Amino acid sequence: MERPVRLRRSILSVPANREKMVRKAFGLPADVIMLDLEDSVPVDEKDNARGAVVEALRSGEWGDRVRSFRMNGMDTPYAYRDVIDVVESAGDRLDVIVIPKVNDPAEVRAVDYLLTQIEARKGFPGRIGIEASIETAEGMLRVGEIAFSSPRLEALVFGVADYGASLTMPSRGVSGHGDAEAFYPGHRWHFPLSRMVMAAKAAGLAAVDAPYGDTKDHEGLRRSCLISAALGYDGKWAIHPDQLPILNEIYSPSSEDVARSERLLAAYEEARRRGEGSLALDGKMVDAASIRLAKNVSAQWEMISSRKDPS
Repeated sequence: MERPVRLRRSILSVPANREKMVRKAFGLPADVIMLDLEDSVPVDEKDNARGAVVEALRSGEWGDRVRSFRMNGMDTPYAYRDVIDVVESAGDRLDVIVIPKVNDPAEVRAVDYLLTQIEARKGFPGRIGIEASIETAEGMLRVGEIAFSSPRLEALVFGVADYGASLTMPSRGVSGHGDAEAFYPGHRWHFPLSRMVMAAKAAGLAAVDAPYGDTKDHEGLRRSCLISAALGYDGKWAIHPDQLPILNEIYSPSSEDVARSERLLAAYEEARRRGEGSLALDGKMVDAASIRLAKNVSAQWEMISSRKDPS
């Protein structure tokens, strides 16, 4: 079964135990709403929060948005109940599960096996996808193995704050990698960003960037988005509604990119019709990589244009 292609420009993280925030999220221009059961939910509210996820999946006004929730880590006593309780009750309404702090491909496979059993028992149509969040030195070291760990896997997510903590990096600049960091003569997040996106794309997965922590620093957020978009990232987590317009703008192809892609693909089809082996556009030779990029831009723009919800 082929992996579904989904828009992931903006992934809004919402605490599952905050009913008001969940309701508000359905009116916001996020491509993905991710109901969080992990960091944002206190231990004594985990059980009730699972029920809230089920309720939101079954009765929320999702529209075209991707339906997602983040479970607790596989090293916690909450993970198996997160999967069983939510998926058995609302798995037919769920698109994706996010596994946090993945250090080992076996963690992804364990969730895959559990989902397979639940889907078979309940007779759910389709297949629930998985996203793996890379948040530690160990996870980044094994990111290539993790990327190929399961056919359910759809995306890798970079968790910048926990990753920095696992390396005992100074806490300055934890808002995200768009911060101006005069204390470091370079871009200290470039290596993990590049390593993770390389693993993701090699496995045919989407790559999602970490959230930007300073919700009032829109210029810093913009810089952060531009950096990861330039490296090939498909989108970014948001922790505040005000961040969504910037994410949707930066991770969307520009009108110029769309127009050029359409011209290039039209010229390519015409060259194929004539049996010509080479192609030039605007005085420049067009190679196979240019065609692939144009097809990606065109496919993304088609998904954006077909959205019924505001974007």
